[in-house]
Amino acid sequence: MSAPPAMERGKIEVSLLAKVTGFFRSCFPRNIGGSERRIRLIVGVSLMGLSFTDSVTETQEFWLVVVGWLGILSGIVGHCPIYGLLGRNTAKDDHP
Repeated sequence: MSAPPAMERGKIEVSLLAKVTGFFRSCFPRNIGGSERRIRLIVGVSLMGLSFTDSVTETQEFWLVVVGWLGILSGIVGHCPIYGLLGRNTAKDDHP
């Protein structure tokens, strides 16, 4: 007796998610530690919030958004390309 289509679909989705996650981890290994990730998230969100104030020019707003997004993304993903180029790894003690 075969499994219902819903269960087969669930296995396929989980399998695809596992493959995508494995590929992502192989391309972008974690090189940022937990506390640094939290700091990057806080600073990124703060810069994004600062960009919405009236005290900045359009050019400053653009760069605050760009740098803020970089901080947020690197904080979420746990990978910093510049650290990768420099061979730095602050996630040595963290579990993957």
